[in-house]
Amino acid sequence: MKKVVCFSFIILSAIFFSGCNYNNTVKTVSIEKIDTSGIYFSYEYLGKEFEGTLPLEITHEDFTSADSLKIRINKNHPEEFKFISVVHRVWNTQDEIVSIGNDENNEHVYSFNQLDKKPLFLGASNEYENDSLLLDFFVQHSNQSDEMELVGVYVLIDKFGDATFKKAFTQNEDDLQVIKTLIDKLPKFTTPIYDGDSVTVSYLIEIPIYK
Repeated sequence: MKKVVCFSFIILSAIFFSGCNYNNTVKTVSIEKIDTSGIYFSYEYLGKEFEGTLPLEITHEDFTSADSLKIRINKNHPEEFKFISVVHRVWNTQDEIVSIGNDENNEHVYSFNQLDKKPLFLGASNEYENDSLLLDFFVQHSNQSDEMELVGVYVLIDKFGDATFKKAFTQNEDDLQVIKTLIDKLPKFTTPIYDGDSVTVSYLIEIPIYK
């Protein structure tokens, strides 16, 4: 009798979970903006566009607007969704130091996540706003076209807030020239601070390259 009950439970569980999967679909969506009020994104389902917002507290791991989100969408009510996980971009994370030891002025280069006070882009009130504001800046200063890709680029931000090119995840000479030109146009960041001192920090950003 116990075997029959267990077998029935297994069948009912399989039916239940199958029904749950049938009523939901999983999508990976791009983050459009991050600020103090939340994480913003949009997604398409059956030809309709939906907008979504999630609180910053959904996860304790570090992520930026260049990452994506995996969400579970209710097929019967596609405006309803649940957060599953962060899908990190293919580039190395911001807490990795560019492997150069010191910069050209023989100053130690710090990791972005080591800092007590992180450098902020013009107009940003916190580090989470940096990515979306940087992307807007690069788009505005680019010759836009229909085809675009994001290239990961390490910059060094010194104690004066000046950003300089250090390394890009591309070998294309034309793309490198565009990247260096855009970085030269960057306004000053706020000063990076570690242990009360102004320091130089490595910072991974993404720059749009139009083809």
